[in-house]
Amino acid sequence: MARPRVTEARREEILEAFARCVARDGVEGASLQKVADEAGLARALLRHHVGNREELILALAERFCRQSLAEMAELVAALPEKKRLETFIAALFAPGYASSGEDLQVGAALVNAAESRAELRERLRAWYDAFEKIVTEELGRAYPKAKRGARAEVASGIVGMAFSADSLTPLGDGKALFPRSQRAALRLAATLGD
Repeated sequence: MARPRVTEARREEILEAFARCVARDGVEGASLQKVADEAGLARALLRHHVGNREELILALAERFCRQSLAEMAELVAALPEKKRLETFIAALFAPGYASSGEDLQVGAALVNAAESRAELRERLRAWYDAFEKIVTEELGRAYPKAKRGARAEVASGIVGMAFSADSLTPLGDGKALFPRSQRAALRLAATLGD
């Protein structure tokens, strides 16, 4: 039996290779053979370390969600007390604030694949809900008198704008898109003070 550290390291190498394949070819185009070739391993080792194709997809989703929420937690922990919400929104609308282009492509590919995979959809929905909850909490700090339902609605709009802006990154013109989106998010947040 392999030592736990070696197995975990190998699993991470496989997931990194799978992420590169998914970013390049999408979930459906990232065959096990392509992943094995990318990882420099025999295809049989993929199954040994991660499992079958569906288990590999779920493992990648779990890794993506964990890393994304960890980056969000680091961002929140580093926010200043003054102009906290403005700083938070500025970070959300910075081009690829916590993600590489590859991460954005992996996230988009996983979301697309979730349509036909219930377990994947559930995991990604939990990730999205956690992301939106963090935004709702930050809005609550900035606008404590606003109703919770209103804060949740505004958070949903801000998250939607942030994800939309990120998804349009490959089209270029981020120098105009991200600042406009950031200003729109701040305007939307300001409605909570009315």
